[in-house]
Amino acid sequence: MKKYLVLFVTFLLLIGLSGCQKKPKDDIYIFFTSDVHCGVDENVTFPALKALVDDTKAEHENVLLVDCGDYIQGGNIGALSRGEMIVELMNDMGYDLATYGNHEFDYGMERLSELTKMMKFQTIASNVKYSGNKENIFKDVPEYVIKDFDGVKVAFLGLLTPNTIVSSTPKFFMEDNKFVYDFYSGNDGMEMANKVQSIVDEVRKQGADYVVAISHLGTNTEKEGVYNSISLISHTSGIDVVLDGHSHAMIVGDVYPNKDGKDVLLSSVGTKLEAVGELIISKEGEISTVHFNEYSRSDETIQKSIDNVKDELDVILSEVIGETAFDLTVTDEEGIRMVRTRETNLGDFVADAFREVLGTDVAVINGGAVRKTVKEGKITFGDLLNITPFFNKGCVYKVTGQMILDALEYCSKETEAIYKLDGKAVGEFGAFLQVSGLKYTINTSIPSAVTVDEKGMFNGFSSDARRVSDVMVLENGEYVPIDPEKEYTLGSADYLVENAGDGNTAFKNSEKIDDPGIYDSNVTEMFLKKNPQVADHYKVPEGRITVK
Repeated sequence: MKKYLVLFVTFLLLIGLSGCQKKPKDDIYIFFTSDVHCGVDENVTFPALKALVDDTKAEHENVLLVDCGDYIQGGNIGALSRGEMIVELMNDMGYDLATYGNHEFDYGMERLSELTKMMKFQTIASNVKYSGNKENIFKDVPEYVIKDFDGVKVAFLGLLTPNTIVSSTPKFFMEDNKFVYDFYSGNDGMEMANKVQSIVDEVRKQGADYVVAISHLGTNTEKEGVYNSISLISHTSGIDVVLDGHSHAMIVGDVYPNKDGKDVLLSSVGTKLEAVGELIISKEGEISTVHFNEYSRSDETIQKSIDNVKDELDVILSEVIGETAFDLTVTDEEGIRMVRTRETNLGDFVADAFREVLGTDVAVINGGAVRKTVKEGKITFGDLLNITPFFNKGCVYKVTGQMILDALEYCSKETEAIYKLDGKAVGEFGAFLQVSGLKYTINTSIPSAVTVDEKGMFNGFSSDARRVSDVMVLENGEYVPIDPEKEYTLGSADYLVENAGDGNTAFKNSEKIDDPGIYDSNVTEMFLKKNPQVADHYKVPEGRITVK
């Protein structure tokens, strides 16, 4: 018998299912994870999950392990191996199915194609559209998979968030500067809903008794807009369960009506293995979900694999590069990610590293690329990699003052007078710029005139109103007003400037004048090695960004 401790349990019986659908001879158990983000030895842990799944398989034949996306990125084990070590561990775990999260694209399309070929588990991508003339990396990835459990057919869909294009690297989805990949993002979410409906209808015609969506759409209506799982449920029929990811929400089992008024079960398990989900389709045809937050046994083989990987990485990551007498922060004391809404001392430090190491007039780095606080004490290479884990290249560009002004305006479009309310972030935007060699003011009382296209890419202004003012450039040790017509050298990451990261197209006509072949973590490493004791002036933000 399985021995486990249950975090939350819900038995939400979907009335009416058992009357029209086949009942399995034995319960069907579908374990699911989401947004693991390389946290294989955190919270529940992979070894405990492996033991839980294996113990269930010892008692039951109908057992699957699936993932809802965002597994290869988010920690050193992913960054240093560009996803390969995570894929190998997932293979060892015996995953059966997975879909793609937006962070699966962080190492580029070519690398994702390589990783997909390494995967021993089946990936599913239901809402990918390709219009290019080169190689579609999803050409061998099915839109759905139907599993047969003793004559009972369960169909699985894999749903990718259309916001992937902006939240990952937009250029990855282009050929010859034109978008060739799309996730059925048109018509205010209805294009995706219609596409999903057509697949649901198809699998039902093929005899699917149950339809399960493995989703990376999220439930945050504010951030994901019409592309969230709740909206999808309301505009489709025939889906029984949505196993969701992307929002890092902890949802044991909520029920939402589909477009026909029938109940659909939705469950989500947070991030970093905070919980593992179990979807159960019982012999009686009833559907329920369970969350586990720990398990009493661990698989020794998986634990040994993780230990071996960590030993390899520790040699690299434990090298001491410098030291700080105070915390360099991403968040405030409540954990709110201020780096995406306000200047922080770590933002200043990283931006200064780009400006000094690359030798430029100014430097900018998007707040979403600055990921983790560095605590007081010694700073290792692992710490630096945790700050900027995406392996974006540091490059030098020639830009105009007007490009800088437009970029600041776009990246401040979500900023509000307050950055938190009732313990939740307000005005968070990954594109928010941390700067070096620049000072500016954001007047939040002025509505943003920024306009974006249907993919969320910056495409201009609706009026001449500007909320960013008093933009100054550091020249010869003094701040002077920026000249819109003047050319400046800009140090930044290729993700932001030439790949239009976070939808920022303000620098699309810039000229790259130097590519030293170093990654963002190398930039901060070189900066710190030159100044191994973090200077006291970084103790608090220097007043480069004023929000009023």
